[in-house]
Amino acid sequence: TTLAFDTLYAEGQRRYVGSLSAYARQFLERLPRPEVDSISNLPPAIAIEQRGGATNARATVGSATEVLDPLRMLFARCGITVCPACDEIVDAGGIVATAERIAAEAAGERVQILAPLRAGKGRAGEVRDALVKEGFARLLSEAGEVVDLLETTPRQKPSAERPWWILIDRLELRAGEGERGRLIEAVSQAFVRGGGQLVVRVAGAAQADARVYREGRTCNRCARRFPEPSPGLFSFNNALGACPACEGFGRVAEIDWERVVPDPTKSLAEDAIALFSTRSTRGWKKWLLDGCRAAGIDVGKPFASLAEAERQFVLAGDGRFEGVADYFEWLEGRRYKVQARVQLARNRRYVPCPDCEGTRLSEAARAVRIEGRSLADLGRSTLAELLVWIEDLEERFVLGEAARRLLELVGGRLRTIHAVGLGYVALDRPVRTLSGGEAQRIQLATALAGSLTASLYVLDEPSVGLHAADLARLLRVLEAIRDQGNTVVVVEHALALIEAADHVIDLGPGAGRLGGQIVAAGTVASLRANPDSRTGRALVGTDRSQLRRRRDLSATPRLRLATGRIHNLRDLVVELPLRGLVALTGVSGAGKSTLVREILVPGLARRAGSASPTAGSAAAGEGGRRGILSGTSQLDSIVLVDQSPGARTGRSNPATVTKAFDAIRQRFAQTREARARGLAAGYFSFNVAGGRCETCEGTGEIAIDMQFLDDLRVPCEDCSGRRYRRDVLDIRLDGRSIVDVLALGIEEACEVFAEDAKIVSRLRPLARVGLGYLSLGQPLSTLSGGEYQRLRLGQALIEGAGRTLYVFDEPTTGLHPSDTQVLLRCIDEVIEGGASVLVVEHDLDVIAQADWVIDLGPGGGPEGGRLVAEGTPETIARCEASLTGRALRSWFERDRRA
Repeated sequence: TTLAFDTLYAEGQRRYVGSLSAYARQFLERLPRPEVDSISNLPPAIAIEQRGGATNARATVGSATEVLDPLRMLFARCGITVCPACDEIVDAGGIVATAERIAAEAAGERVQILAPLRAGKGRAGEVRDALVKEGFARLLSEAGEVVDLLETTPRQKPSAERPWWILIDRLELRAGEGERGRLIEAVSQAFVRGGGQLVVRVAGAAQADARVYREGRTCNRCARRFPEPSPGLFSFNNALGACPACEGFGRVAEIDWERVVPDPTKSLAEDAIALFSTRSTRGWKKWLLDGCRAAGIDVGKPFASLAEAERQFVLAGDGRFEGVADYFEWLEGRRYKVQARVQLARNRRYVPCPDCEGTRLSEAARAVRIEGRSLADLGRSTLAELLVWIEDLEERFVLGEAARRLLELVGGRLRTIHAVGLGYVALDRPVRTLSGGEAQRIQLATALAGSLTASLYVLDEPSVGLHAADLARLLRVLEAIRDQGNTVVVVEHALALIEAADHVIDLGPGAGRLGGQIVAAGTVASLRANPDSRTGRALVGTDRSQLRRRRDLSATPRLRLATGRIHNLRDLVVELPLRGLVALTGVSGAGKSTLVREILVPGLARRAGSASPTAGSAAAGEGGRRGILSGTSQLDSIVLVDQSPGARTGRSNPATVTKAFDAIRQRFAQTREARARGLAAGYFSFNVAGGRCETCEGTGEIAIDMQFLDDLRVPCEDCSGRRYRRDVLDIRLDGRSIVDVLALGIEEACEVFAEDAKIVSRLRPLARVGLGYLSLGQPLSTLSGGEYQRLRLGQALIEGAGRTLYVFDEPTTGLHPSDTQVLLRCIDEVIEGGASVLVVEHDLDVIAQADWVIDLGPGGGPEGGRLVAEGTPETIARCEASLTGRALRSWFERDRRA
């Protein structure tokens, strides 16, 4: 990573900033330069890292991949507006367009162009005089009689019951520029006089057969007006296109009565309404109980035993008594208070918006269609289905030359997305619901969809989240980028990608201060032949003496999950053995994340009352909202550690989260010089005022607003990025300042403080899970998803696991194959402490050594969501329908050859 990102890409970025405006260049010299003597032949660099997933609720797959932008232009240019109420096509309705439509529909006929006469003030004679003054000579009555205003005065004024029409012109629709110009002039005059509406009557036809035309995009049947299609109309981030009910979010909040009544076996008097169990809501509880007693409801009876009408009375009232819903209305009026907002957040859920059905778009946007499908309809399609639709339009050329370029642009992006294994993802799926691997491949597809040449692509483990069966497609994409004349540098541990490389640079021999040297460089064959290369040894084959000894889980307790139909899960029943290592496998989009994030974790965290049960620790409950769990009595808590970084600020680091920093600061406070100056342990903290630099408040850097660019972070000038005041740095512990200690690697720190068991006991577990190369002061926000998961595993070794279910999302991310065995040994220690471990994993080294495997699939998206096989790895390998089984067979065969 240091070579690829902090050197190659950083220098490329620095050279790019040098080409920017003077405002940006004034900060250039303050940017840290890569520590190299020279870099030659460096092309423009593009980096695709693991971090940077969107958390904005508005971000969807369509917007993140930039597929929606050309689609919006396509619908604005080629879409046909169809009135949703009448199912009638709504034409553009401009003056020229209307004239051409009239000429086409009544070609060769003699027609009358009429404008409706609106009732005004004054008598009939006054109306006649005003019309004559404007130059109109004839009216058409309700019965079809022509009235000459120069000779006759109408007996009655026009009204809604007795309408009249002004006769604008009578002409025969024949081919010719003169007739066309006269028709356009008549249409223009009729729209002006008729308030945007005109009537065309064919000579000799009945009045009932007259056709109505309206100016603008207006339905001729119901008179509803639609806006002109524009790209903004099809954007849910634009007020013109967003659904007014949900403001473009696609969902609305409602009260979650399951959270309001978490334990229906309790009675109202026993605080079945959890909201009213606190001291501050005691008055509300009394009000509720008094209202229920007055209605004849037994407040000592379990809530679940009450009749449906009685439960509805308690929750929603009956018009005279408002019920618990009145409490939430009261909270809504007090949203300016933090406590009210927290109460609302804890007791609500989000459901698809009923107005737009979760599509986020307004009705006017959904009314525009191409080949009978609106953009909202396409949003529900998977990217693979959308690609088929786009290719069909291209092949049939139904939209003409004008749309060809847009179709080519959309098709090109969709093919790249499909090539990286994301064809199963729906266009309207929120980005924050994607797994870590899916989110990175979204970035990968977006960057690779262009047609750059002579560029440097720096990728950070693009194989993350990819099943072994999908790696071949990723390879084809990378090779295509290379064949366009680009250079692709991939930081990678997947052996399949390493074997396909044209050139391999193997760094090592160890990690941290033991690394940084080129162990081998050249072809894959030369790497295999190099005995000093750990990567070469991994390519040759697995060392069987290092393999994990599997446990027999046939007799252990089990957690049973029964799901409903959610996303692509289809009434799935899964049994999860406890007290062992269970691998949840399947191709991307098979339903693994849905099963874990929306069924398992929320179900076990239900009784904790957490508004965000998908992270951290929570007490075990008895069921999820969309699934049924049994066997939860065997667990006390659940911890989900996913690919999200552990901290968003630069203040948390390995020393602080393990609490080793407390003991280190205490050691500094006990030095002779610190005691002489009266400096306590808090003086050596960069999180509180005292010894920290107050200019940067202990962060070591200053954020500079770059206006339309991302904020630029540069080292603090006062402390030079060291976070502390100068007098703090004068205090030395064995010749090292507090900054020097924070710069130590974890393994090095264990050696420096070898005599201090309190510090070493906190740091050694991190080294054992493969994080010994991290420095004590490295911000957690800079860790990859895999590094953070291993950090959390190390914390479990420090704190003790107990009867906890740990759920890890691809913990091998960033791990060399030789380090995977170290990780597995640490997982075994956690299991021996009484915990259970579930890993969502694609790494065959982990799957093949797991105690139990649950394989979902067989495909992704609509083709997934089913239980393909479960059992030992050998059982999965024998399953012909399992793509994971096929990959495992290759692994076992390779292991036997080794």
